[in-house]
Amino acid sequence: MNLTTLIQSELQAIQTERLTEWFTHKSHERREYQRMLEDFKAIVIMQQAGFYEQADARFEQWKTLPMPAEVYRYRLAIAGKAGGKRLVQKRIASFPMTVQNHPQLKNWKRLGKLNPWWLGGAVAVVCLGLIWTQLDDEPATPVATKQTEVEQQLAALQTEVEQLKEKNEQLAREQERAKAIKPEKKKTKTETQELKVSAKEALEQGVAAVQAKDYKRADSVLNGSVLTNKETAGMARFYKLIAAGKLKNTTQADYIAYREDFPKSGYISDVLWMQAVYEQKYKKGDYRATLQELAKQPENEWSYAAKAILSGKSTLGN
Repeated sequence: MNLTTLIQSELQAIQTERLTEWFTHKSHERREYQRMLEDFKAIVIMQQAGFYEQADARFEQWKTLPMPAEVYRYRLAIAGKAGGKRLVQKRIASFPMTVQNHPQLKNWKRLGKLNPWWLGGAVAVVCLGLIWTQLDDEPATPVATKQTEVEQQLAALQTEVEQLKEKNEQLAREQERAKAIKPEKKKTKTETQELKVSAKEALEQGVAAVQAKDYKRADSVLNGSVLTNKETAGMARFYKLIAAGKLKNTTQADYIAYREDFPKSGYISDVLWMQAVYEQKYKKGDYRATLQELAKQPENEWSYAAKAILSGKSTLGN
């Protein structure tokens, strides 16, 4: 199997939604996974949009923590897109030895023998990884064992979801009976609950549609209460910007409005980048001024890219 075929196969096989659920669950157990969760959501968007170098760079900022083997396969597929076989070999060499020898990575190792120079680096990385693990609060766990634990956790979560569904159905029946006795008193509460459920479902459907590149569906789903509900508005507006941008239905004012309405959003850098691209493409406003504002954001792949463009080391097209 050649590199191109393997990359395509991995990107089709790996379920990013399942990995997002895993990071979400782990973020409740350890604070370090919260940053990884936000990073992973951005990485998925960047990979789907073709920004492979930026996605690979975002992975580089992660600490060495136990993760499913699928995460490493996904990272190698992105590295292959970003820098070809040489970068893939470099990334494999940087992984802990337990990851390098994991059965799920055997197809990647078959691409060719690792460069001896990288093997030397791999030994150093493994040693550092062992030292880090000894200092961590949580003892190192073999990747294979961790994968089994993840599968068990996901199965437990699925069971919990089913139980919650049953409880919600039972609650709905009880509310119907109560409404028949006191219809006016229960009406507002029931409508509010339905509104929250509807907004949450719309957000999930919209995010899934963007990840599937079904931008028309995403644009139509992300409307109404999902854009006004406090719990979903920020994320829903961001994904709607992505979908509308792909459909060429956005204006410069849309990006500015998002930043004004959600100044503390974790997506501000992403929105500034999209605004700069829009301004440069359609000759609206001053895209360099937008890049200057982006360069002042906390360090991330977008602020790095903005600084490179402003210094003449890169171009917005690249």
